[in-house]
Amino acid sequence: MGNELAARGYVVLAVDALGWGDRGGLDYAGQQALASNMFHLGSSLAGLLAFEDTRAAGLLAALPVVDRHRIAAVGFSMGSYRAWQVAALSDHIAATVAVCWMTGLKEMMVAGNNTLRGGSAFHMVHPGLSRFLDIPDVASIAAPRPMLVFNGALDTLFTGAGVDVAYAKMRAVWASQRAGDRLVTKLRPGLGHVFDPAMQDEAFAWLDRRLLPGRW
Repeated sequence: MGNELAARGYVVLAVDALGWGDRGGLDYAGQQALASNMFHLGSSLAGLLAFEDTRAAGLLAALPVVDRHRIAAVGFSMGSYRAWQVAALSDHIAATVAVCWMTGLKEMMVAGNNTLRGGSAFHMVHPGLSRFLDIPDVASIAAPRPMLVFNGALDTLFTGAGVDVAYAKMRAVWASQRAGDRLVTKLRPGLGHVFDPAMQDEAFAWLDRRLLPGRW
């Protein structure tokens, strides 16, 4: 999708998380070892990921070819988690597209879910945070800035009940900021963990409406 956005005229920065892509493919055991070492050192893999993404947003804002008022975060799957998280943490993000990563924590913590066993689990574990904030609470820190959130009704990683809980919490926050029209939440029937071409066209058209000059 980075190539598609670049073809549409966007400046695109795609940064691999530690252990992914060009930064080394972590298997399950490797992620466990890295996360354990970081916990022992008083840090966390999730904290590093969040820090790096906020620095990436700051880098984009500093580039002379980038309009710092029109920076978006766009992601699918773990990239979706990263997109809404960096939107919550960085004022540089003006709009967000997050596809196939949104739920309530309680509804996700069930046997077999990737959060409990998957190769990306520790990238999303901020120690102690859940005592104070649920997952959609964190995403809602980005309000009232525009956000588009897609999930698939057949996505086995995120139950429909969990998505409904998250969407309800998020809509309440945006509404409290008198910005209900700036949050779009969709649970796509018949679709699983995908970001297919039709969804991309819809998402990128929404992004154009929010970020192109004269449309804000």
